[in-house]
Amino acid sequence: MLEVNRRDTQELTECPLLSGEENAGLLLDYCNRKLAPELASVFERHMEHCPACRAFAESQMAVWSALDDFEAMPISEDFDQRLFARLEAEQQAPWWSRLWSRLAVSTPGIWRPAIPVAAVLLLAAGLWIRPFSSSTSSTDPSVAKNPDHVDAEQVEKTLEDMEMIRQFTVADPAKSNRDM
Repeated sequence: MLEVNRRDTQELTECPLLSGEENAGLLLDYCNRKLAPELASVFERHMEHCPACRAFAESQMAVWSALDDFEAMPISEDFDQRLFARLEAEQQAPWWSRLWSRLAVSTPGIWRPAIPVAAVLLLAAGLWIRPFSSSTSSTDPSVAKNPDHVDAEQVEKTLEDMEMIRQFTVADPAKSNRDM
């Protein structure tokens, strides 16, 4: 702990802020008014020459003063019941919901940059799976300029498809009666 010179306990041998964590307790005890009177007077003399300790003590005094002035709001009579109901609902939630809520609450800063990155990755995956296709399958520039151009193979395939659809739509009345 902090040493005090034995010459009538007139001064501190070292600054409590600079001497380490164990001696910083002296500052807190002084601010809480828990320091022995003779040591408090020695510390006050030290603060006259040490601006760092003086600033620390003033800031701590301001915090304690604000805490003394603070008035807590009254809680409702059914607070405990609502709290326990909420805890019970949290425990009954599915495992994935509890995991998501823990991730979302514990690391909120990590999700902001992750969302645009995920959107870009999804877009890239979509383009990789199904790349853009051109509106015409031919590379002939005259076809692109002339929209009235008709490909004979395409017309033939379309007619074959229509014939196949027509065969399915024309139902055999005797066959449909047997199925019922």
